[in-house]
Amino acid sequence: MSTRRRCRWSLPGGTNLRQRWDEGGADLVANGPAGRLLDSLDRAVGTVRVVPNREPRRDRSVRTGDQQSRADPAARADAAVGSTSTVVVAAHGCVLLTRARAVAAFVGRGRPVTAKAVLRRADILPACAAARLPDPGRVVSAADVLALHRAWTAAQGAGLLTVGATRACADTTTDDPLEQWRHGVTAVLRAESDDPGRRSATLVCAAALDVLTTSPGLPDPRFGDALEGLLNLLPPRDQVTIGHAFRRGLLPETGALEVLAECGALDPVTRTVTPLGRWARPELDRPPAPRATWTDGDVLELRINLDRFRPPVWRRVRLPATTTLTELHEIIQVMFEWDGDHLHVFTVDGMHYADPFHELEECADSDQLTLADALPRAGARLSYRYDLGDCWDHIVLLENGGPAAPTRPTCIAGRGDAPVEDWPDEHPPPRPFDPAALDRALARHARRR
Repeated sequence: MSTRRRCRWSLPGGTNLRQRWDEGGADLVANGPAGRLLDSLDRAVGTVRVVPNREPRRDRSVRTGDQQSRADPAARADAAVGSTSTVVVAAHGCVLLTRARAVAAFVGRGRPVTAKAVLRRADILPACAAARLPDPGRVVSAADVLALHRAWTAAQGAGLLTVGATRACADTTTDDPLEQWRHGVTAVLRAESDDPGRRSATLVCAAALDVLTTSPGLPDPRFGDALEGLLNLLPPRDQVTIGHAFRRGLLPETGALEVLAECGALDPVTRTVTPLGRWARPELDRPPAPRATWTDGDVLELRINLDRFRPPVWRRVRLPATTTLTELHEIIQVMFEWDGDHLHVFTVDGMHYADPFHELEECADSDQLTLADALPRAGARLSYRYDLGDCWDHIVLLENGGPAAPTRPTCIAGRGDAPVEDWPDEHPPPRPFDPAALDRALARHARRR
């Protein structure tokens, strides 16, 4: 583990940088698109000079790439590079997307996947060979092979791969290379982030690009010090997420260098930002919105699995794309014959949703999100926890969807007897699965609404 040295950066008169920033004092001036933030962070960045006649800064957040481009001629030149074929070629040929396409080609018309939506153990070695990755040796899960799992995640984000309940298959996409890159890299950064909003890895990588744009080739440990200083200028709500930036417990600087090099935004040898990285910097401030796949007239087919049950217990239901999470909660209650006496929480892409009446912390209103937005493509998943004490966890998988005649929620298949909650005896009697009875219960529920 590398040793981090702590530095205290000071301005003339004994005022430290943090105090001067918080007091809205004079701006720091230097060369480069991130100079005003980085000049005082490390000796390698340059000498600080204070401009006394400037208005106090009102916005204390890190400047976005768009603001830098308007203010700095060099940044405007960098942005112009983003429109050239150089960036398109770099995006298409970066290591991450090259491996993603190889993994999608390996999957082809279909490969079985595990309950965790990754390749089976028997397919790990041939998948690594297809992506030109070394033999990972003996591993428990494909998710444990970091480079393979990043390629798998990027392929799904870029629209190259669709993962269902039991199989994955290659998909086609009409996106240009830059759009594929944006969606693929966004998926990887969100997967790397372990904070509730799934933003921490993106914040760290954006800050790392700012540091190395201002000070190309900055070596360790000064790069780590400069990155830490810049991250300390983020709003407090973002600072608390930085420790969750990389799931494997890497230091922020180590994880950022690794991911940025793999996606082609950084030259790992010289530690210089590439043209693709300069184009990508403002894009990190505005990640792409999920693809709008479904319309109000579409009907979605969901498979709802009761997690950690053997033999499996699941239900398949067909319902409108306009169904809200609140309505989905009621449908799950009917499908699994729950009593409805406990709290519940949905988790969608790291964000939590619940009934606002219960005032659960860090939970948005479940009535404000529809399935069309929560599950934007086939293979997308969300989780539902009923009873925050006993934790009956459900995985909701979107299997397919498309235009269809308007319909009420309909149970079309399932397997396994529903468990009984809060049963006093050690071995509660099962409740046999009866699809016809469940469908009648759904019809009664639809009439009541």
